[in-house]
Amino acid sequence: MAQSNSEPESPQRLVRLNVAAIAANGDPVTDLQMADVQVREGGKPVPIAFFRFDGSSRGRRAEPFQSPVEFTNFTNQPGPAPLVILLDRWNERMLTAARASNSLSTALEHIESVDRIYIYFLTNHGELLPVRAIPHHGADERQVPELSPQELRAKLDQVARSQQGFRDIDAIDPLLSATKTFQAVSSLCTDLAAIAGRKNLIWVTRGMPLTAILPQSRGRADFTPQIRNLSAAAVQSQIAIYTVDESSVGNVASLARQTLQMFSSLTGGRWYPSDDAAHAIADSLADARGNYRVAYYSAIHDKDRKEHKIQLESARKGVHLLSYEGYAGDAPGLDPKAVQDALFNGARSSPFDATEIGLRVSMSRNPPAGMVHFEIRLDPADILMERQGERYQGDLGVMCALYGEGQASQTSPPLHVQIHLTQEELNQAAKDGIVIPQDVPVAGQTQSVRVMVFDRKLWGLGSVTVPLR
Repeated sequence: MAQSNSEPESPQRLVRLNVAAIAANGDPVTDLQMADVQVREGGKPVPIAFFRFDGSSRGRRAEPFQSPVEFTNFTNQPGPAPLVILLDRWNERMLTAARASNSLSTALEHIESVDRIYIYFLTNHGELLPVRAIPHHGADERQVPELSPQELRAKLDQVARSQQGFRDIDAIDPLLSATKTFQAVSSLCTDLAAIAGRKNLIWVTRGMPLTAILPQSRGRADFTPQIRNLSAAAVQSQIAIYTVDESSVGNVASLARQTLQMFSSLTGGRWYPSDDAAHAIADSLADARGNYRVAYYSAIHDKDRKEHKIQLESARKGVHLLSYEGYAGDAPGLDPKAVQDALFNGARSSPFDATEIGLRVSMSRNPPAGMVHFEIRLDPADILMERQGERYQGDLGVMCALYGEGQASQTSPPLHVQIHLTQEELNQAAKDGIVIPQDVPVAGQTQSVRVMVFDRKLWGLGSVTVPLR
């Protein structure tokens, strides 16, 4: 179900959630309906405006449309959600540094596939060192040889052996140390943001305290604002942060626990004690398979500085729902055009097609005019269709990226498309798709075109790459 009864009249924000549904035995739940979920904000129930299963086991309709050439991002087995693992040597102690990488190396043995699993070290010099890097800048992931778990483990062990020695002197200063830590996590989030949909980041670390006394009588540093800002950016990019607290031993809480638990609770991830990387990996993969996109409207009040707590409950017995736990009332609203531009820019350089919006694209050529005509059909269940009187409205952006020699050469101007459908037309579109025509001038050296559609309210993205040769 992806239809709202009406767009709110008073000033409101659309709160967008990635919700993982997990059964009591830890397996993902993939068959929830909107009636099975209740959302509360500040203890009060709120109506759900959008609900859609978006897990990596989501299937798609397979019936063909009548067209000479058709391409689609509809698949029966979408790829797993990207997972980045950050092994933090910068905040680690030398004597225990090898333990974390050994634990992760052992965990990789028990994974059936490491497709879309990427690993980095934050070195003792405060630098990111990839074991297997996130592909970007136009790389075609389909042409990259797939690694086996054993091969990825061997690469990890090789890099781990090279990472010996003491930390830089900057690590002694809590402020400089925290700054490099935040920069590293932020950099990985920025790279992940170019990939549409849910992503998970597992941070294996000793962490750092929420507050620290600075040397040379410089007072005390409180890192709460930086943690909240970084977490908010991660949520906007649909990144859940899972933290494995290497400073935690048994039931003894460390000074870093509060920091790491805050990262996880503010982004919809989980916290784990020391040496639990295997459970973190298994849970993050299960959470992605049982992922739902949920949205609701919340009133905007002037001078609202309070924390808005979000609670999720399921009517289904034994089902646990996991998402980020709240947001700040004074968080600045984002311009839909700015979000669209950022996501289109990321999508045109991403190695993956986006699948949040299901698309079918048929193509025909007009050689004398140097034009290619695309007929884009999208699944209305994947976008926010809001009722206005007797019609349903959707607000979309459409853009095409042209590629030559594997690199994006140019883009078409973004097209703002507003959808207005009667109930009967919406019912028909559920069967045939919403049709958007697009004519694109194509030069002779263009090898492929990526067609991108963006929901300007829900911030969902779909794309299809169409080869021209």
